[in-house]
Amino acid sequence: MNVAAEGTLTPEYSPVMTVSPVSFWRAVFVFTGFLCWLAAWQMLGVAQALGVNVLMSKTWLALLGGLGWMGVACVGAAFALRPAWLERFQRLNLARRLPRGVCAFLLVVWLPAYSLLLLQPYYGKLIRGEEAARFLLFWLLALGGAWLLRAVWPRIPWPAALGLILLLQASFHIVLAYLAGITDYPFALGWSETSRFYYPSLFLSERIYGERLPWPILHPTLHLVLVPPYWLDSPLWAHRAWQIFIRFVLVGMIAPALLIRLKPGSALWGFATGAWIFLALFDLPLYLHLAPPVFLVLGGFSRHNARQTWLFVLLASVWAGLSRLNWYPVPGMIAAALYLLETPFGMPNHERKPGLLAYLRYLALPASWFLVGTLIAFLSMQVYIAWSGIGQSSDFYTSLTSSLLWYRLWPNATYPLGVFPAIVLYSLPMWLVLWQVLRRGALHPLRVSLLLAGLAVLFAGGIVVSMKIGGGGDIHNMDAYAVALIIVAAYLFFGRYAPEPGVHHPPLHFPWAVLALLVLVPVWFGQRMPIGLVTYDKAASQAVLAELQRQVQAVSARGGEILFITQRHLVSMNMLPSVRMIPEYEREELMEMAMANNEAYLDRFKAEIRAQRFDLIVVDPLTTNLLGSDYAMGEENNAWVRFAARPILCNYRPAQIFSADRIVLYVPQENPKCP
Repeated sequence: MNVAAEGTLTPEYSPVMTVSPVSFWRAVFVFTGFLCWLAAWQMLGVAQALGVNVLMSKTWLALLGGLGWMGVACVGAAFALRPAWLERFQRLNLARRLPRGVCAFLLVVWLPAYSLLLLQPYYGKLIRGEEAARFLLFWLLALGGAWLLRAVWPRIPWPAALGLILLLQASFHIVLAYLAGITDYPFALGWSETSRFYYPSLFLSERIYGERLPWPILHPTLHLVLVPPYWLDSPLWAHRAWQIFIRFVLVGMIAPALLIRLKPGSALWGFATGAWIFLALFDLPLYLHLAPPVFLVLGGFSRHNARQTWLFVLLASVWAGLSRLNWYPVPGMIAAALYLLETPFGMPNHERKPGLLAYLRYLALPASWFLVGTLIAFLSMQVYIAWSGIGQSSDFYTSLTSSLLWYRLWPNATYPLGVFPAIVLYSLPMWLVLWQVLRRGALHPLRVSLLLAGLAVLFAGGIVVSMKIGGGGDIHNMDAYAVALIIVAAYLFFGRYAPEPGVHHPPLHFPWAVLALLVLVPVWFGQRMPIGLVTYDKAASQAVLAELQRQVQAVSARGGEILFITQRHLVSMNMLPSVRMIPEYEREELMEMAMANNEAYLDRFKAEIRAQRFDLIVVDPLTTNLLGSDYAMGEENNAWVRFAARPILCNYRPAQIFSADRIVLYVPQENPKCP
């Protein structure tokens, strides 16, 4: 964000070179022109897919022709632009004639306009899957928002106004996309939602189910923070609202924790940087239970108080140990990165070569945080396993045995961007910052080498996890690397690292193109987030719920066992009362064991299905269709078919199907068809 471009607003510290108004507007016009042409090309494809003869349709002809000519006009304006024209444009700011309060109100209404337009039943649906057309809409609305912002705050330059509006508009879109998921629809939305409701109930199992049930195997801390709605016997919509609220709170806390360390130098820079951090984290997205280790270390690290640092590193490591296997070393690595950024090696480069003792003395603390933190994380998980009530400790480490899918690194049906191209694009602006700063030699080569090595290790670890079956649908498995990169890049961008003593360290001003990428890349990822409202027939869903209750009570009355593979929240939230919960074989757990080919677990499942232990099974519709890698999540589907669907369909038959809600009731077959 170039806040000094027009000489009207100069913060205490501006790390970006100024850009002339002519250069800025030429870049805007050229960018807009190419977006128009790309959008026209995409919409032509949409018209052809819909069977529309463009030459015979006035609406489509006007749309495509308008986009084409708009592109020509924008590119032409970029080459013809003159400084005198900009001066006239500045004087012709019609918004300034409106009362500032009116402009502020219009700006507040304007920010969510992009999300609301995407929710439009026809036109919004038409462009949701078209990247260029969608981003063109976002970009044009951002230009309008910047115009309104300058009417409210005339001293802010155009580049700063546009950058800030882009960040805010994308952030608003993410917030609204999550909020749109709050609904009282009684059944699960998506594959994992019912699991997110059921597993937290296990920590209160004696109160909810009347007996002690084993704790969750997967992501214990995630489900621990989702417990509070059960304390108040909250309805389903409140559980959904809590998940969204606590996600924003926990992930959002990283921004102020990092900003306190960065001290950006002005309110404008601080606000914009906070929005950027928020956006970069939700672009991954960073899972909510992985945020506490990050803000604990950021908030508790101190160069001058080793006890305080140790306390927060250990607390963060305990939480990380209960969160995710590949996050065991992360708290110690973040603390080590902060140490390397804030602590000079202590010997000017022109002095004699330091001895081994100097290196050991410098590295003792960060190495200790890394090693002890990782050990504490591991031990905390062992304590949890011992207390969990689950006999098999191997069930907690299924990711170590699951297969790797190399093709998921590249564009594919599961993730059209591909993990590797997506994370390279995500990282590129921040790596440009690292390159600009680190090549100046203000940090000792040891510090630079260790920072880069840490990032490389986290990158490689994220790549491996992303290739695991069940992963690769986005870049969330690159979270540890991304968080570390955000911290390092932010320190270097704002010059908050400690240079080596005796090293000349003049302020660094980045090319404004670097800042443009820093804004545009996370904004582009953010505006891609899908959004949609949940609509359903309440009367029909209540009828399904009533029928489920009737079927369940009939089985329970004769002493039968009911296995809820899905929809367990109906029991945990007392929507289906007086049902005994069978803890085994919940869908997400069963799927995890299928993907890892956990033979002991799967053999036990097959044996109980073959023996027809359960008098009723509640699950999604099951098929035996195997899919290839050219289908989204094809390998995951095949694992589910082989280890879950086939055994059930061999021994059970569908008794009742509720297709609108994707629920099927399976009962034992009299003559099983499979050996």
